[in-house]
Amino acid sequence: MKKLLFTFVALLLSGWMMAGSFVQINYSTRAELEQLFADPNLTVHHFTNSEVYATAKVFDAKTMVMIDENAFQDCEVYTLLYDPNPVIFKGAAMPFKNDGAVAIFNKEARLAPLTRHFPVVTEVDPRIREMMDQVSMDSLEATVQHLQDYGSRFFNSDGAYAASDWVAGKMAALGLEVEQQDFTVSGSWVANGPAAPNVIGIQRGTLYPDTYVVCGSHFDSFTWDCLYGGGDAPGADDNATGVATVLETARILSQYQFEYSIVYCTFGAEELGLYGSEAYASRCQQEGMDIIGYFNNDMNGYLNPGDDIHIHCIYPNSVEPIGEYYINVANVYFPEMSVSHEYLSGGDSDHTSFCNHGYLGIFPFEDVNHESPYIHTTNDLIGPSVNSFAMVQRFCQMNLGCLSEIANIYVDHTAIGETANLKAMVYPNPVENQLTVKAKGLQRVMVYNVMGQQVASIEVKQEESTIEMGNYPQGLYTLQLVTEYGIVNQNVVVK
Repeated sequence: MKKLLFTFVALLLSGWMMAGSFVQINYSTRAELEQLFADPNLTVHHFTNSEVYATAKVFDAKTMVMIDENAFQDCEVYTLLYDPNPVIFKGAAMPFKNDGAVAIFNKEARLAPLTRHFPVVTEVDPRIREMMDQVSMDSLEATVQHLQDYGSRFFNSDGAYAASDWVAGKMAALGLEVEQQDFTVSGSWVANGPAAPNVIGIQRGTLYPDTYVVCGSHFDSFTWDCLYGGGDAPGADDNATGVATVLETARILSQYQFEYSIVYCTFGAEELGLYGSEAYASRCQQEGMDIIGYFNNDMNGYLNPGDDIHIHCIYPNSVEPIGEYYINVANVYFPEMSVSHEYLSGGDSDHTSFCNHGYLGIFPFEDVNHESPYIHTTNDLIGPSVNSFAMVQRFCQMNLGCLSEIANIYVDHTAIGETANLKAMVYPNPVENQLTVKAKGLQRVMVYNVMGQQVASIEVKQEESTIEMGNYPQGLYTLQLVTEYGIVNQNVVVK
């Protein structure tokens, strides 16, 4: 981190009424951070990899930097901006450049304990490799294109609300428990009021339904054109690629059972200061949700020309175990790929909301030095900005693999042989023409429309067969795969 620069904006001095001062304190080690959280003089509201922002009952000039003598007395938030150096403002503030607004709320942060034990992965699990192989670049591109086509997904625009509804419908079609969480943006630099709601989809665990592993992304987009001129904010890389990763992960993992619950999230109003993820992570903390870890997906489609596919994994040192776990999974499943722990000095993303509410969160990112140069412009499109769906696929495979290794594929050991044979693959999904269907002992494929009406019954003679879907109207269909071991249902979208 570069040296912190402070900008003090309209500070009101009212020492007699002071309930506490809003201060910044530097720290270096995990032990020092734990001491700050335990200090009865402090209420920590937000922390980065080297700074804590807190309300201090008694100000100590030797260890603290004064930001506001009266914490939250006449403002709802403080705003942390990156330019790329951090700058703190009282109240709302507009980003100087592309990104980097983080709203700091009058809430007590929590430090994630380091008691979680992540799996130590030593070899490829063929079941997880099989799931990774189902990740479809066509499916990922279809989602990015759909979200890009809204024109703008600014936090309270018609496009943002439509995107929230569309994602909720996609998750519901996969059989997930779906909630659209309403929240309000207040004290932001651009607007106040209701935002397009978060979408939360839950796949319940078979043995431990109250313990969760979470992945997420934000669906909102931003450009200065859409703010001032009513122009587009297509947001293909930032962040349709992240939403595509979450939905493709859900499409594949929802076909399986896991011991632990998996939560798939898409958040609104990230661009204004992480408002959507803050609303959800704060609620998780209040409800005491047992979350093993959070995996963020934000910008994974731009590959700097000449570079090989690689991942920069961003996280504060305070959540090191989950970062080491991610790198461990990458080294086993993709040993040829470079994955490194990096620090993003010019912005932030939704993993920070989870880290600040007592959970271990990380942010795999395309490149801290060579991110897409088109984000927050009307050229954040498939082509110039999302130029490698092979890289989007790899990020999705990693997201899927990390969730699966933690959540544990459920096997009923009383019928292990039958369970092992009741697996199926259908791809590509969404499909335009020919669909490949693969299942051991496959005998017949029954096709049902969204109304539950049977539209086809196809006898097959091979365990891997191709069926023609191009003559079906666009929409969601359920395939019932009849095998000698039982029946498997799969959802397919015809586009």
